[in-house]
Amino acid sequence: MSELKLIFAGPVGAGKTTAINVLSDKPSLNTDAAVSDVTAARKATTTVAMDYGSLALNDSQKVHLYGTPGQMRFRFMWDLLANDLAADCAGLVLLIDNTRASPYRDLKYYVQEFSNLITRKKLIVGVTRSDLRPEPRQSEYEDWIAELGLQAEIRFIDARSKVDLIKLLQDFVGEEAQTDWQLLLDDAEQAPERSVTVSPTPELPVSDYLGENIVMKDSIVDDVLNIKGVEGAALATEMGDIVTSSLDDTELDDFIGFMAGMVPVFEQVSDLGRVRSVVLKSERNDNVSVYVEEEQVLGVVSSNRASVRILRQQLDDLLQWG
Repeated sequence: MSELKLIFAGPVGAGKTTAINVLSDKPSLNTDAAVSDVTAARKATTTVAMDYGSLALNDSQKVHLYGTPGQMRFRFMWDLLANDLAADCAGLVLLIDNTRASPYRDLKYYVQEFSNLITRKKLIVGVTRSDLRPEPRQSEYEDWIAELGLQAEIRFIDARSKVDLIKLLQDFVGEEAQTDWQLLLDDAEQAPERSVTVSPTPELPVSDYLGENIVMKDSIVDDVLNIKGVEGAALATEMGDIVTSSLDDTELDDFIGFMAGMVPVFEQVSDLGRVRSVVLKSERNDNVSVYVEEEQVLGVVSSNRASVRILRQQLDDLLQWG
């Protein structure tokens, strides 16, 4: 039997697990676990290893469907799938949730993370949940893809629709697969119940569309305190003026304000390009992380036992989901 492979990637909640459940003609393998971080505000479980399903195109050809976990902490699985288990795949489906605060950030981040695969294989960007928020529109995604120097098709799809997914699959393996695609589409249209109910989705939040830039509200200080290991936080302007703080130590406030002013200096005197974060790690005491957005700086004091990489992702999740 001829074996084809396809990888689905993208942020948490974009529809990877649902898409594989819908496409697979047998019960798919899901490695979901209960969420214990800020992702819980969006969904109760998340993929921690991978999703796997398969679809028989005909008597002699099968497509293996692999879904990556969305969270950065499981990025080792991205490498394993893209460079080992499914390195010979037909291509990558990058699912982007259109209701996040800045889909551009997600697009840019995952394109960078899967760059080695994208240089070798076909890429299709599948935009989901556009029925809940139409912005950004097709033209904006096309501009972003051009800006990133990529060749990729943009498809606005419903991850619960088998018809949408069969059409997407056809774009990847149509030439290799000796199958009757119209028959597959007809079968998909005749079974709408399975497409919708195979992976029930709770009502998920819709963030305000902020374009390419993220605006940190004053409430981010309270929100970030809910992250495990965080001891305190302060929000400052780019000039170092403290807007709001939960820190009892005014010297820490002053230090975060000082770092806010130093970051532009780092950018000017180094070849680092845009600096988005500075982390000062301690073996004995708390760590201090400074995160830079447009005209804003967030300083976070966290336990030295907490992962600064996971902290970075959880902060990004907070900003993306409002």
